[in-house]
Amino acid sequence: MNLDFGIIAVVWPALLQGSLVTIQLTLAVLVCATPLAVLVALGRDSRLPAVRLPLAVMSAILRGIPPLLVLFIVFFGLPPAGLALDPFPSAVLAMTCYMAFYFGEVFRGGLQSVPPDQWRAADALGLKRSRTVVRIILPQTLPAVLPPYISHATEVLKGTALATAVAVPELTSAARQVFVVTFRPFEVLMVAAVIYAVLDGILLALQHAGERWAARTGTSTRY
Repeated sequence: MNLDFGIIAVVWPALLQGSLVTIQLTLAVLVCATPLAVLVALGRDSRLPAVRLPLAVMSAILRGIPPLLVLFIVFFGLPPAGLALDPFPSAVLAMTCYMAFYFGEVFRGGLQSVPPDQWRAADALGLKRSRTVVRIILPQTLPAVLPPYISHATEVLKGTALATAVAVPELTSAARQVFVVTFRPFEVLMVAAVIYAVLDGILLALQHAGERWAARTGTSTRY
């Protein structure tokens, strides 16, 4: 097999553009899924069965469905119901739907690591529930939550490759289009793999930094 990585100098702009779309998609999902995950975590531990039980069922269902199927439901299933979305927002919505529940379990574990006395002390001071969560509880969960959160964020990054199924021009889609034209699948896909590895390495570096921070604060990251 004759390898010619020199072709990358020609097709690099297309791969770079695909990389930027991958980064944009990853960030959009993290921005959308994170606040929803906090609400899911709080709802899963709610005292109200009407809130807790439906969220538990939804969590089990969405975490059990293949992500690609969720994407197809959003992109192909919603238009007949009157909600047609372009490929990029469809991918964001689909990935947000199932990642919110994965992140929700991470935040739920972090919330459960906070001693119950913190809640009782806040109640004794007459603080509102929302203020207690934002000012007292969530800051204490960050050291425990950050490492597993970033670990799941790497799954979001790699999961963006599924968006090629609905014509989102992310990195995998760009690589496929390039090697079809150049007839150099091995070289192009290897470079795409290196780009994914670099992006993933950045997130893993953040994860290790979070673990060191958690160790310094004396907060366990296992739950």
